[in-house]
Amino acid sequence: MRRNNFSFLIVLTAVFFIGIFFRSYNFTPWLHFELDQARDALIIKAAIENGAGDLPLLGPRAAGTILRLGPIFYYIQYVGAKIFGNTPQGIAYPTLLFSIFSLGIFYLFTRRYFEKSMAIGLTALFSCSLFLITYSRFAWNPNMLPFFGILFFYSLLRIVDEDDKKRGWWLIISSVSLSFLVQFHFLALVAAPLIGIIFISIKRPRINFLFWIASIFLFLFLNIPMIINEIKTGGDNSVQFFSAITEKSDETPKTLPEKISENYLQHSSGYWTILTGSQDVVFFDIDFSSKEKIGFDIKCNQDCRDHLVKGMASFILLTLSIFSLIIALKTEKNITKKDFLTLNALWFSVVFVIFLPISFDLSPRFFLISAAVPFVFLGLLIGEMTRLLKINKNIVGIIFVLIFVISNIVFDMRFFRQLSLAQSENIEIGTDKILKQKTRITLKQQNEIANLMENTYKNNGYPILFNAQSEFNRSLTFLLDMRKIPRDNIEKSKVYKNANYFTVVRTQSDYDKYIRKYEKRFMIGEKKEFGTLTVYQLKQKEEFITNQNISKKSLVRDVSNYDSNKNAKRYMWREIFQK
Repeated sequence: MRRNNFSFLIVLTAVFFIGIFFRSYNFTPWLHFELDQARDALIIKAAIENGAGDLPLLGPRAAGTILRLGPIFYYIQYVGAKIFGNTPQGIAYPTLLFSIFSLGIFYLFTRRYFEKSMAIGLTALFSCSLFLITYSRFAWNPNMLPFFGILFFYSLLRIVDEDDKKRGWWLIISSVSLSFLVQFHFLALVAAPLIGIIFISIKRPRINFLFWIASIFLFLFLNIPMIINEIKTGGDNSVQFFSAITEKSDETPKTLPEKISENYLQHSSGYWTILTGSQDVVFFDIDFSSKEKIGFDIKCNQDCRDHLVKGMASFILLTLSIFSLIIALKTEKNITKKDFLTLNALWFSVVFVIFLPISFDLSPRFFLISAAVPFVFLGLLIGEMTRLLKINKNIVGIIFVLIFVISNIVFDMRFFRQLSLAQSENIEIGTDKILKQKTRITLKQQNEIANLMENTYKNNGYPILFNAQSEFNRSLTFLLDMRKIPRDNIEKSKVYKNANYFTVVRTQSDYDKYIRKYEKRFMIGEKKEFGTLTVYQLKQKEEFITNQNISKKSLVRDVSNYDSNKNAKRYMWREIFQK
């Protein structure tokens, strides 16, 4: 027994170290620091420089809406900046840490149903998943969903376990984790409380009334910033919440069968990417408006044909997994395991229903909400296969998990190689469904570009006026501000003599589209490539110079300029406490 336990600890430790390695290797130089990350960093920068009173009472906007999430993500970043430094990587370290913590909580979660060997196998796959690794390597509010989501659902299982003597404390943990969870993403705000309410209503755990009071109090306390902002604005953000639900539902005028089929295919593709790291699954289109006798028509273009095998494999994998879940629910007698299955069935079903209105506009990050479910489904499928075929569960489990682990490691190494080459080569990355990047761009490249601009400024003392493509324009702005370099965007109407002009584009970008437009007022000067990014220095044409010097006043940029929503007032803490 001691030998077996020691071997188990060695394997589990190795699994954790592999997961930590993939999440932390070259974390700073390869950091993804672009549009949303710079937006948040500018807000944290203001709070670090001016005091915590500059922290907002609401968080970032939910994508595609003017609804604001809770501010807790900003507060976590603020703590990160205080501990690790007010830098892009310092702000991102909490995301990395919570991703590492998710390895442990995932193992504990799977142990509620699976044997040690299967739980550790699924944890190994979880630790190597390209999908989860990618989202662990930069700061973004959805990226903390896996840890807090799994912690919330694990605590729900502990709450309803009548043999657990600490159920009251787990109720408090569930309340705290839910408070965090609903502030990270709009869909989590809808899905997580709904799943929790349904599950608790089914099980009706008997817990001391004081724990319920404490849990409600903590939930309200952690949401105080939003409550205060709502009081001050007359409920503006609540109005935006209901508006967002309506807008999201009306975005795609499709029939219910079309939404269901698209949603299922998207889940198949999303789960496949999470489990294998492959991102090139392409499905056929199902046309329900067809006049065919069967009522619909299936269309498969060349891209679909090229990737049909993977598409069908992902479809079959999800379908068989769902059947395995249903069979397990019907046959399982152990109450603890039955609760685990019920909760995962709810987790999948509620998220599936919530995804229906946006099924034709799903982003990969949405699957962070239910990141644990594909792994649980795979474990259930392996268990059901071995039961039906009457073969050794451990052998089959090892083979299956190894195949998926190896697949992910291959794609992990490909991803890391792209990040490494991005510093020096104009690489092609192929299909990127996870981040939807056109190419790889790293913090190291952006710092080198900022250093170039800084050296130019130091040589002549003239401010930097630059434009860059939208995904990294704001991040270069932040890096220049950290160096205290006076800067602004290139103005369309004015050309100053005493200013340094630059434009930054992806190296693969079309010259005529992005650079030629400057040739009227500027001469295209020195070109310098930084791998996948290229910097052009622009020289003013004498006949277009309208001013000698640029006013320093015009270089002062309020951080609120980088938060375009003006429809709903977002208060800062200093505004609440000022007289």
